[in-house]
Amino acid sequence: MVFFAAGFETTTAPTAAMLAEGIPDNLSILLSGRLTWPAVAMLLDSGSPGFDALVAPGHVSTVMGPEEWSFVIDRYEIPAAVAGFGTESLLASFYSVLRQLKTGERFLDNCYREVAHPGGNPTGRRLLDHTLAVVDANWRGIGIIPNSGYALKPAFAQHDARLLFPDHTDPDRRRAGEMPPGCDCAQVVLGKIYPNQCRIYGKACTPRNPVGPCMVSDEGACRIWWAGGVRVAADA
Repeated sequence: MVFFAAGFETTTAPTAAMLAEGIPDNLSILLSGRLTWPAVAMLLDSGSPGFDALVAPGHVSTVMGPEEWSFVIDRYEIPAAVAGFGTESLLASFYSVLRQLKTGERFLDNCYREVAHPGGNPTGRRLLDHTLAVVDANWRGIGIIPNSGYALKPAFAQHDARLLFPDHTDPDRRRAGEMPPGCDCAQVVLGKIYPNQCRIYGKACTPRNPVGPCMVSDEGACRIWWAGGVRVAADA
């Protein structure tokens, strides 16, 4: 049995807990865990990040701590606020970053204080450190981002599907990190274009016939735009 464990810090922490508690000998983990902040730092380092302020994800901040995003203020001097997923928290975070942009203030505003506490979740962070190593990782359509992924530590190698089934990396069996032909999802994710500016948005790519990951996932930007009523491409 192989468990495909994909996600960011929020869903990777339970995988770490499962490893620490002990799993059956016949269960292996195909880990595709990613850290969020290195991708944001990569965008900011690019010189054209596509945004003037950051609303940071509350679920990641719940595990890692709101201070995970302090570098946005300290290093790049752009407004930042941590938000949850409720209306009040989202509105508070939008208000905060817009106010910062208008007044010239720069600070990290935690608008999800009922859940995202300083230091994050100590147990979750301890389990992540105990079972997983931080490694360079390939982001689909983007490339390698240093220190942005998780891998099982050697102590748990007997459950590492990448070691147990090395033929999974055979380039003949997959498009390693590539987008489907015509799909501009990587540009959407990087904030370079709007979803409906993709060459196949609303044409070859719809929720009934999703081509790229941005339309496949319920959390994908293209799927969200479609659900919000944007049903035609920008060039239509």
